[in-house]
Amino acid sequence: MGNLFSFDVKSDTKTGSGLGSISARAQNLKPFWTKEFAPRYFAAVQDLFDLEGQSRSMATGQFGPGHWAPLSPVYRAWKERHFPGKKILERTGKLKESLEWNGRRLGRYGFFQATTDSVVFGTDVPYAKYHKSGTPRMPAREFLPVPDAKYWAPLMKQWLLGGEYQGREPHYTS
Repeated sequence: MGNLFSFDVKSDTKTGSGLGSISARAQNLKPFWTKEFAPRYFAAVQDLFDLEGQSRSMATGQFGPGHWAPLSPVYRAWKERHFPGKKILERTGKLKESLEWNGRRLGRYGFFQATTDSVVFGTDVPYAKYHKSGTPRMPAREFLPVPDAKYWAPLMKQWLLGGEYQGREPHYTS
C-alpha cells in the first residue's frame, strides 16, 4: 500500500515557520490514530452492524447501497426461535462489542495498537474470520472494511496542519 498522502513545499519564508510544527506532528501519529481515526472508523463499523451491512454517511445520514447477504431461510427461522430480535452477525454481541471504541481502546477481544507511524487493529473473536471470508455454507460479510484513503488522507493532512477537519465522514459498503 502506498503513502496516504504527500505534499511538496516551495521555498518561501512564511512556509518555513509552519513546517516545524507539521514535522513535529508527523513524527508521532499516535494521537491521530487514537483521537481522530479510531472514533470515526469504529463508529462507521458499528453502523455496519446496526444496519446489517448497509452504509450510512455520518456527515449526512444518507444511506448508501448494499446490505450483507441475508440469512438462509432455515437458519433465519432457527435464529428467530433461539435468538429473537438479533440481527445478522449478532447472536451474543461479542463480535460487535469487540469493535466498539470507548474513547481509549476497543472492547473486550478487540485489539488496537497505534504507533508513531502506523496502526494495527482487529478482533480476536475466533469466528470473525468465517464471517469476514465466508465458508462453503455461509457468504462473506464485510464488517471491518479497509480504510478508504480518499477520506483518511485529507483528514490526516488537516490534522498535521493543526486544523479541524471539515470534510465528509467515512461510510463503508459491503
